[in-house]
Amino acid sequence: MSIRIEKDSLGEVKVPSKAYFGAFTVRANNNFQISGIRSPFIFEKALGIVKLAAAQTNLELGLIDKKYKKVLLQACKEFIEGKFSTEFELDVFQAGAGTSYNMNANEVIANRANELLKVQKGKYTHIHPNNHVNMAQSTNDVIPTASRIGALLLLPELLSAVVGLEKSLEKIIKEHKNTLKVGRTHLQDAVPITLGQEFDSYKEAIRKSREFISQQSKELTILGIGGTAVGTGINTDPDYKKTMIKHLSKICGIKFKSAKNLTEIANNMNSFLNFSASLRSLSTNLLNFANNLKLMNMGPKAGLSEISLPEVQPGSSIMPGKINPSVPECIEMICFQALGNDKTIELAAQRGQFELNVMCPIIMYNLFQIMEILTNGSKTLDKFAIKTLRINKERIKSLYENSLCTATALNPYLGYSKTSEIVKTSLKKDVSIKEEVLAQGLLKEKELEEILSVNSTTKPRRIKKL
Repeated sequence: MSIRIEKDSLGEVKVPSKAYFGAFTVRANNNFQISGIRSPFIFEKALGIVKLAAAQTNLELGLIDKKYKKVLLQACKEFIEGKFSTEFELDVFQAGAGTSYNMNANEVIANRANELLKVQKGKYTHIHPNNHVNMAQSTNDVIPTASRIGALLLLPELLSAVVGLEKSLEKIIKEHKNTLKVGRTHLQDAVPITLGQEFDSYKEAIRKSREFISQQSKELTILGIGGTAVGTGINTDPDYKKTMIKHLSKICGIKFKSAKNLTEIANNMNSFLNFSASLRSLSTNLLNFANNLKLMNMGPKAGLSEISLPEVQPGSSIMPGKINPSVPECIEMICFQALGNDKTIELAAQRGQFELNVMCPIIMYNLFQIMEILTNGSKTLDKFAIKTLRINKERIKSLYENSLCTATALNPYLGYSKTSEIVKTSLKKDVSIKEEVLAQGLLKEKELEEILSVNSTTKPRRIKKL
C-alpha cells in the first residue's frame, strides 16, 4: 500500500496515501480495535452539520479567509452527504469524549478542501484540521452537540411510526367497542370489559409515551456549542455562539438555543438521560402490549385464542404447521435491548467529572440504537401484526359466557355473600352464572339481561332497585 508520512505531537505516522483521514485517525484506529461497531450514519451527518455551521460562522465573522469559502463549505457538505463514510469507520468504543470522531471529521474535511485547491493529501497548506475546520471548537462541545442534533433528526420517523401504530389500534377500538369479553386481573377472570376498551388502554399507554418523548426532546434543542473545552468559551469570538446557533437552526430546520450555563451542559448528560427515560417508557409499554398479544393469541386450540396474529412465517423446524407469535417476540427482544441500552446511558451519565463527562460516544451510540430499533419495531408491529389482526369474536363470546366475570355485576342486587355462593355452585355444576341465577329464580331473565348488558357491565351506571 502506498503511504504518506504525517507528523503530529507524538511523531511520525504512516497514513495511506489516498486516505482523506490523517494521523490522528490512524492512531485511533490502531489503538481501538474493540468491537467492529461503527457509529450510525446519522451521527456522521450530524457531526458534518456542526462542521458546516462552524465554517459558515467563522467565515461570517471574518476569521477564515473568504478565498477558502467555496472549498471548505463544499467539503463539509460532501461529508454530510456521506461521500466519505468509508473514511469514518472508527470503533464506537474509543478514547473518551469522542476526540477521535471529531478529529476524523476535521482531517477528512481539511484534506478534501485542500484537494479541491489542488493540494496533495496530508499537506495542510491552506486548510488545517485543527486551525480551520476545528476553529472555535472543542470535542467537548462538538460531540454532545452532534449527538443532540442526530437524535432530533431521527425523532420524526420514530414519532411517525408510533402514530401509525396508534391509528391501527384506533380502528380495532372503534370496530369492537361493544365486543364483550372477559376482563382479567392476576391472570384470572375478573369483570367484563369490551375488546375496544382493552385495546384503548394499550393505545393510550403508547400515546402517553409518545407525548413524553416529544416533551423530553425539547431539552435536546438546548446546545452547549461555543463553550469549547470547559464551557468558558475560550478561543471563540464574542459573537461565535449566537452565530453558530443561527446557522445550526437554519441548516436543520430546528429552533436551537444556547444553554444558560455551558459548563453545566458539558459535564451534565441529563438531557440524554431524560430523553432515554422517555424511550424506556415506550419500550416498557410496547413490551407489555406484545406480551398481552401473545397471551390473547395463545393456542390455537388449547389456549385463549381470542385473537389470531397474522401468519408471517412457519414456527418450527420440527413441528409441521406450528405458527408462533413471531412479531411480538421480536418486539420483546427489541424492548429488552432498548432497556439495556437505557441502563448503559444511565451509568454513563453518572460519570461526569469536574468540567466534563467523557462518555458521550457510548451515550450517543446506545441512544441512537434505541431510536432505530423502536422505530423499525413499531413499524413492524403495525404492518405485520396489528393491521391484519383477526379478532375471534365467537371464541371471545364463548369464553365470556362460560366465565365467572359477570358475577360482580350481581353484587348490588344479590349481595356479596349470595353472589359468592352462586359462583361456587356454578363452578361445581359447570354452568354459567346466568344459568344458575335463573335456576334459583333469583332474578327474572329480562332483569338479568339488563344487569349483564354491555352498558351495565363496562361503565358506571345508576343502580336500579328491583
